Amino acid sequence: MTCSIVSTIVEAAVVSFRADDAVGRNAAVVSAAFGRMPVTQLKDRLQHWLTLSRTDEAISTQAMELWSDYAQVDGLTAEQTLDRLIDSLAIADKSVQQLVDSCRSTGTRRSLDYEGTRSDAFFRDHVTLYHARWLTQHRFYDEAILMLEALNPENVVDPASLFFYRAVCRLRLLKSADAGDDITLLLNHTLDVPSRFRAVAEMMKEEAQVATEGLSQVARLMSDVQRRLDLGKSDDPVQKREDEVVAALDKLLEEMEQQKQKQQQAADGNGEGQQNQQNQPGQQGATQGAIKGSAAEGEADRKELNESGNWGMLDKQAETKARELIRQQFPPNFLDAISRYTRRIAEQKK
Repeated sequence: MTCSIVSTIVEAAVVSFRADDAVGRNAAVVSAAFGRMPVTQLKDRLQHWLTLSRTDEAISTQAMELWSDYAQVDGLTAEQTLDRLIDSLAIADKSVQQLVDSCRSTGTRRSLDYEGTRSDAFFRDHVTLYHARWLTQHRFYDEAILMLEALNPENVVDPASLFFYRAVCRLRLLKSADAGDDITLLLNHTLDVPSRFRAVAEMMKEEAQVATEGLSQVARLMSDVQRRLDLGKSDDPVQKREDEVVAALDKLLEEMEQQKQKQQQAADGNGEGQQNQQNQPGQQGATQGAIKGSAAEGEADRKELNESGNWGMLDKQAETKARELIRQQFPPNFLDAISRYTRRIAEQKK
């Protein structure tokens, strides 16, 4: 399974959300496990915050009523527990209710102002986790990672979501090693892991182990630039990523050129018999036409690849050479992918 295919599957799975996903909550044997905060502890912490914030008694009673049926509450998944806690906080704090309404409709990238009683760790951490979950599901990885990296899995009701969404953000932001750490904690040291988290995490684990150089890295960089442009971003981080794409392509092409030269040198040393075979009439001209752009057979192929727009900082001659090298060394769809990528970026910048 290629890196790009895995990435697409992972992103599609992250966006999906099923509240009834209780299957596989304890499907794996874990050690030194992180798990859902006990219901009694959660209720005590919630009641403490309601008292601390001097919430009206009637409103406080309404918020705590959501936890009155112990059997029902104890059967909730960690995700459902987080949602119910946020609903309780929303009853007592209008700003949380506004955030919830926003996340259930168009969403918002702005976080709450954690001042006064909102600075309490119990309140702040869970509202932050809830908001970061929405941001991750909608591909705002830069904003979400700042929130998720500040959280301690021991202090939230749903550590599985923390590890999972943080791993997604880190992987999409090309921090594969850090993402791998989160995936390990999720798969091997966490209870109440939804089955879909576990399935997607296994795919992310495979993707995180892919080499961070070469073709896979170029694909990741291109995907990240496209994501940022899709979200309407055109700031310095986008420009930086675009520069990284060009640099990665330059390095890749240089390595391909060196490899081609070595292969040519090896072929030249294999004896006069092979040399004569390589120099049969028509064959040498076709090869030179493909590489140097002469009026031979290769010229027709080059014209078929002629498309509007340049590849980053490459001039026409370098672009032609790059296209030919990529066509020889990589799958056919990779050349098309680069062309579509450069055209789309050019259109979005008009």
